[in-house]
Amino acid sequence: MNDLSKIKPPRSYRQQLKLLLWSIAPLLLLCYLLAFKKTGAVVRDYKKNLQLQQHSAALEDSVAAFEKKQAAIAEWKKQYLADSARMDGRLLASVNNLCNELELELKEYKPMGIGSQDIWTRVITVEGPFHNILSLVYQLEQKERLCRIASVKYQKTKEGEAEVLNGSLYIQNVLEKK
Repeated sequence: MNDLSKIKPPRSYRQQLKLLLWSIAPLLLLCYLLAFKKTGAVVRDYKKNLQLQQHSAALEDSVAAFEKKQAAIAEWKKQYLADSARMDGRLLASVNNLCNELELELKEYKPMGIGSQDIWTRVITVEGPFHNILSLVYQLEQKERLCRIASVKYQKTKEGEAEVLNGSLYIQNVLEKK
């Protein structure tokens, strides 16, 4: 009989339901928290993707503007090469001959580009005495009438023990409109 005393009386449905309710409540709470966490992650991903989409749209606009500028530069470069071949051939040949006659050394030729009023500017740097550089300016502008000298910049530099004078001539021509 001892064994029968250890048997517990049967539980009613109400007691079983209460017991089940306490075991289901933590499961429901756990599911709710996991769903809330997942929803938060989805919302964060959505906001991040939205920002990336806006950023990529701005980047596409920037790329389009960059490509447009590259095309304009390529067109300008093509026009520049055509103009420089036509216009600078005579000028450089003349400057080279005059430098040889005046005992000047041609150091640099650098195109500056076309200004807003279709004026093409280049810089030619020569090295030599002041009077010879001044004679070069006179020859180019007054005698041969190849160009207009906008300005001349003189700079003394020291090469070893000797000082030399460099003259940078800013040469301009008006481009012919086609």
